[in-house]
Amino acid sequence: MERRRKRREEGFSLLEVFVALLILSLGILFLAMVQMAALTAKPPFSSSKARTATELAQEAIDRLFQVPWGELRSSHPDGFQAGPEGLSPAFSRLAASAGDSVTVQGTTYYRVWQVTPDPEIPNLKTITVWCCWRSGKSSWRQTMLVTQRADAGY
Repeated sequence: MERRRKRREEGFSLLEVFVALLILSLGILFLAMVQMAALTAKPPFSSSKARTATELAQEAIDRLFQVPWGELRSSHPDGFQAGPEGLSPAFSRLAASAGDSVTVQGTTYYRVWQVTPDPEIPNLKTITVWCCWRSGKSSWRQTMLVTQRADAGY
């Protein structure tokens, strides 16, 4: 009799195996769902606009590098205002005085640029491009890229 009792107490019952497999499969399913959510997650809306503005500013810089050295000029001067931190875009006048504007997915991006000669190196100009946008009635946002261009002489 003791032998029969020991055999029954050894091992797992079918119900215990089923419950363990159910818990394990739910855990694996949860991990797969978390990983799929991470892979398909979209970046926040504002960061995608900042990325778009950066790409548009870089596009403007690339275009300004194609302009002949002697014709390299700043955008309309009304597009800027002087402030405590230096020159910045005049948001209230951007629509009329921006260098150009581009609409991407319903948002209008205004680009203004300033070209300043280097005071110490005559064949060097600093190019600053601002790309500004706003969503609805929110405050203005901007991305600024700065580069330098030398006169290669050819």
